[in-house]
Amino acid sequence: MIEEEVSINANGNQLSGTICLPSESGRFPVIIMIHGSGPLDRDENMPLQKLNVFNVIAHSLARQGFASLRYDKRGCGKSTGDYYSAGLFDVVDDAVSWFDFVTANEHFDANQIFLLGHSEGCIIAPQVNIQRQNVAGHILLCPFVDTIDSILLKQAAQIEKEFEESKGFGGFLRKLFGWMMGANVQSQKKLIEKIKLFDKDVMWLMFQKLPAKSLRELMSLDAPAIFKQITRPMLIIGAEKDLQCDPTDVHRIAELVNAPVEKHVLKDLTHILRAHEGKPSMLETTKLLRKPIEPIVLETIEKWLKTRVL
Repeated sequence: MIEEEVSINANGNQLSGTICLPSESGRFPVIIMIHGSGPLDRDENMPLQKLNVFNVIAHSLARQGFASLRYDKRGCGKSTGDYYSAGLFDVVDDAVSWFDFVTANEHFDANQIFLLGHSEGCIIAPQVNIQRQNVAGHILLCPFVDTIDSILLKQAAQIEKEFEESKGFGGFLRKLFGWMMGANVQSQKKLIEKIKLFDKDVMWLMFQKLPAKSLRELMSLDAPAIFKQITRPMLIIGAEKDLQCDPTDVHRIAELVNAPVEKHVLKDLTHILRAHEGKPSMLETTKLLRKPIEPIVLETIEKWLKTRVL
């Protein structure tokens, strides 16, 4: 396996990323990896949360003969720019710029460029495809087709429920923190309406900085209409215990796209691609991150890619 640091000038920002190549020489099928939400670097990490998703997938793919590109978002990792003021459509434009870079790069087969999205990346990837028709296929990990309003309210309801069910002194502290931060459905409804009426790029909520422009643009999306425009083959992997993106959306997306689809909802899998055998809980995320990505996720991706390339 060979890794090479690369950078491009995209929309006035210097974006940094990593090419991961198999050890042998040649021009390889390549997978461009598109992040979920948050100020994430090329491995889907941020200061208080280390997902280590894209680096693990990239290294696994290289061992199977596939190249990949993963990159830091604007203002994250080694990339310049401001993450919080960037809108969703700016993020799409950045992904398109990386697609153009890959198309012209000597290491890659320009006829075999795949887009891999995780969470929010699953709605960005098809928008890239709408602008660039020569996408070979899509890999969607924990996708959604529901409205962002509905997703945010469901997440708030789940957190509110978990806080209320917490026991002992630790539970008291969680409830207190939740009350202070407005971690409940009613507060989330108010915040959603405030964001929709807000006309600036960045919003402060108590001590938390929010990418208001990006959230407004996400709320404006017609996800079903976007998926209906996709005609390229698609692998969809949902997580049975995903509390952020409803796993039943896997089947809804499969019915919307006009292309061959292979779909899976993997048993016990969570949104962060780790398995959890107990009752699903958003408060267990930190503990689950000590575990590796489930091997079946990597195996399913690699098996599908081999059928597409062959």
